Amino acid sequence: MGKKLITWLDNGRPLSLLYDDIYFSGEDWITESNAVFLDGVGAPEIWQGMTEFTICELGFGTGLNFLNTMARWLETTGSDQKLLYYATEKHPLSRDQIEKAICFPKLIKQRDMLLTSYPDREINFYKGRVSLKLLIGDSLEQLKKTEFKADAWYLDGFAPSKNPDMWSDPLLKSIADHSNEGAALATFTAAGRVRRELMDVGFDVSKRPGFGNKREMITANFKELPS
Repeated sequence: MGKKLITWLDNGRPLSLLYDDIYFSGEDWITESNAVFLDGVGAPEIWQGMTEFTICELGFGTGLNFLNTMARWLETTGSDQKLLYYATEKHPLSRDQIEKAICFPKLIKQRDMLLTSYPDREINFYKGRVSLKLLIGDSLEQLKKTEFKADAWYLDGFAPSKNPDMWSDPLLKSIADHSNEGAALATFTAAGRVRRELMDVGFDVSKRPGFGNKREMITANFKELPS
């Protein structure tokens, strides 16, 4: 697990050798995670008052988005609220690689808690306030055999041009099938094909300013499947 999957650039960023794409685009990775994904789905406002809130991320990678979301969840919710976090990953990184990538003081405690049990398929944190369910394997196949309805989605696969399987019509249809009404979605990409396919499966899609050098990104909300 994790061997020969990544290399490290001079600035410390991991680069996927399988997809020839970077895991993070900017220098401030936590700010990037906040700007693209948490702000993209409207967190923390979106989960206020929710007894249970479900997020699914396609592309667990280094675990940055999960760890950052867990930190924000703990800061903004009560002890009676529970976060269920599903994450697919076809090529899981090793514990050593995650430890090297996640070196930010704000997330060290959460990272170490994760690595105590990683890569267990289900890991609970903070007496059950957060539950991580790792779906190891092809994203479409994992979604097909896993029952849940998401309130928010992080589409964090590599770029559509680098990893087209993560943006296929069947996978986007499965995302819709696993969405609660009004479910929010955020992704770094702004590819026209992705926008059109999300609209075809029932999402109301918007573009917003991108992060760093990225001009635009996509956010969306699930309305209903077309009849």
